[in-house]
Amino acid sequence: MKKRSASLDAAVAVELLSHARAVCDRLNPLGSQLTMEELQQRAEIVDSAIRARSKLQLLRDRALAMQAAVDRLKARKAAQSR
Repeated sequence: MKKRSASLDAAVAVELLSHARAVCDRLNPLGSQLTMEELQQRAEIVDSAIRARSKLQLLRDRALAMQAAVDRLKARKAAQSR
């Protein structure tokens, strides 16, 4: 994976979370009646949050895989130098 792609994915995920937070701040209290437009907005917020969470999980998984690859490389280099 390219460093730029990982950085872009992280920036997109953070932007999604920021957008979701901004929209959440404008929501009506849970006890009030919602219009169809407000229901649609709420659905979009939930969708954005779920997508952002999955992208962040992908980033965490990639980071773990990259760390494992670095560890394997270090072990291989150590074994070759003996």
